[in-house]
Amino acid sequence: MTDGQKKKRNFRKCKAWKELRHKKNVEQKGLDPVTNKKLTKTATLHHMDLDESHYELIGDETRFVMLNRQTHDTVHWLYRYYKNDTSILERLKSVLDRMQAINKNAEEK
Repeated sequence: MTDGQKKKRNFRKCKAWKELRHKKNVEQKGLDPVTNKKLTKTATLHHMDLDESHYELIGDETRFVMLNRQTHDTVHWLYRYYKNDTSILERLKSVLDRMQAINKNAEEK
């Protein structure tokens, strides 16, 4: 485990982090903003600022959002591509639309 990872782990145990996690959960009415599904016990307080030196800066609460674990992992994975090519979302939507059409047709048969 790196020093940065240890720092994050220890910070996540502090009272301020736990209070912010609870506050964001309440603000979001217990819902994952991507899927609109109920936040699970394993939901993550996602820090949208990826600069590790800013990790402990809780002051700007707009930099945080509660996400379910799988949503969190998907957001991080997709962001690697999105930051260099925002049209990835259009291509993803095209694939998903095609999947939906194919599966809708299969269900109707």
